[in-house]
Amino acid sequence: MDEFSHYELLDASTQQSVAEGHKASFCLEDTSCDYGYYRRFACTSHSQGLSPGCYDTYNADIDCQWIDITDVKAGDYILKINVNPNYHVPESDYSNNVVRCAVQYTGNYAHVSGCHLSSY
Repeated sequence: MDEFSHYELLDASTQQSVAEGHKASFCLEDTSCDYGYYRRFACTSHSQGLSPGCYDTYNADIDCQWIDITDVKAGDYILKINVNPNYHVPESDYSNNVVRCAVQYTGNYAHVSGCHLSSY
């Protein structure tokens, strides 16, 4: 899947996109699960999916999992993450697919806080 999730860095005051990226997916599996939930899917068994209460994590150095902020100036931003933006993966509830987080970028470091579900 070319775009399993879409990432946008928005200017906090104008909501205009200043940078964006996406995550390509080559295998969805239950890497880890919250307490009380159990893994059902593993790429090694040719069974893809995400179970309720589980998540799929990757190392930060895997391609297509970042936003290039080389030309972004220091300031306040919003990180918007939209999972399954094109509805290619069937879900029981699409209303929890967008998260927005406050980002304070110094030019050298980024501090992310206040992440919450969003309808837009």
